[in-house]
Amino acid sequence: MDSQEKLSQMLREANLQIMQLQQQVTSLHSEVSAQKSRSLKEEEVSRLKMGEFQQKINSLDKWNLTIRDLDDIPGIRTPRWYEVDIDLAANATQTTFNSAEISPDGPFIITQIQPYFEITDTDPDNFPVSAVAPTGRILPCSAYPFLLSQLGSDVGGAASDLATFFNAASGSYTEIPELSFQFEIAGSGRFWTNRAIPAAALYGESNPLYTGIAGWVERTDRIVVHVTPTATLPYAGRVRMVFHGYQILGHVNIGEALGY
Repeated sequence: MDSQEKLSQMLREANLQIMQLQQQVTSLHSEVSAQKSRSLKEEEVSRLKMGEFQQKINSLDKWNLTIRDLDDIPGIRTPRWYEVDIDLAANATQTTFNSAEISPDGPFIITQIQPYFEITDTDPDNFPVSAVAPTGRILPCSAYPFLLSQLGSDVGGAASDLATFFNAASGSYTEIPELSFQFEIAGSGRFWTNRAIPAAALYGESNPLYTGIAGWVERTDRIVVHVTPTATLPYAGRVRMVFHGYQILGHVNIGEALGY
């Protein structure tokens, strides 16, 4: 009897252990199933994120491929003018410079350039021909257009005409400045000229110079103008170099967009 009870007790304990093991197995199956479900969801989320990321990369690549020149750069265009003023004293002969900063609104695209010279001198003694100080009057930065017109009408008298035109007592051309310029982009240190060029090259006598291709200055960069009187300036004045063009509004960097 004792043996049968012991055997029954052992069977009950074995059944209990089996039930416990079955419960543990079931629990493990549930955990594995839940973990598998979580892994599938995480994999799906990761796949979606990778898909979105790849779309962005493809979009950027496509954007980069479509930007071949300034016209391809997105952004609102608005007309804009920048002016660099450089004051020159009477009898100035040395190179002087000044600059203008491009606004943070966006890069500035330069399509035309026009130089002017404004008389600031108020001393009439510095104007022997006119006998008055034409303060505030605007002149070209070179006598070239006047000489070209005058000498072209009388080729035979060119030498004598020159002597007459530039006679301090009677020649009105002595009151017209003769200047040369250099242009520099401050941020890069690039010059647009390899040396100072005469104002006549900028078509300052009539229409503004339309540049061969549009030049640009990045936002917050500076464009620097260097001016050198190639003939002694008899009176004080101010160079007013005007850059015509347009601004691309936005956080645009043209150098990066074009791959420089």
